[in-house]
Amino acid sequence: MIDLSTPIVPYVGTGIFKLYSSLSEIETILKQNEISYEKEKLPPTDIDPPWIILVIKKDGSPRQHSIFELFFANDSLFKICLCEDFDGTLPNGIHTGMNLKKALQTDPKLQRDDDCDEIFISHDGYSIEYSNRTLDVIIISIFTSEFEAI
Repeated sequence: MIDLSTPIVPYVGTGIFKLYSSLSEIETILKQNEISYEKEKLPPTDIDPPWIILVIKKDGSPRQHSIFELFFANDSLFKICLCEDFDGTLPNGIHTGMNLKKALQTDPKLQRDDDCDEIFISHDGYSIEYSNRTLDVIIISIFTSEFEAI
């Protein structure tokens, strides 16, 4: 069972998931804890190696209701997406379900992503994505410092 209320620590991880872990380390943890997941492989691009994504969702839920999405490149966990059903918070108090306006007041340094209007990026190792319909934070992503530089 996964604790859905563990703190979210940018550049580090959350609960049993630590950035920089290898794919085999994470798969071993998932199997030991009897956590089911789906595995996807994205092909390489001219600038990126192939990515492997592990999707952990509530039993019986479609992918859009995932709880975690774990992104690997070169056998290293470089990004963790924490979705709507995750109850943990960032050190500054931002959490999924929080109103976007309140999140922007909590961290006024958040900047809109150049590529996607629904995403705001912090230079403190995380990003938030919000719903256009509800204006609530629906995904918090944390990542390695190398990924942030991309």
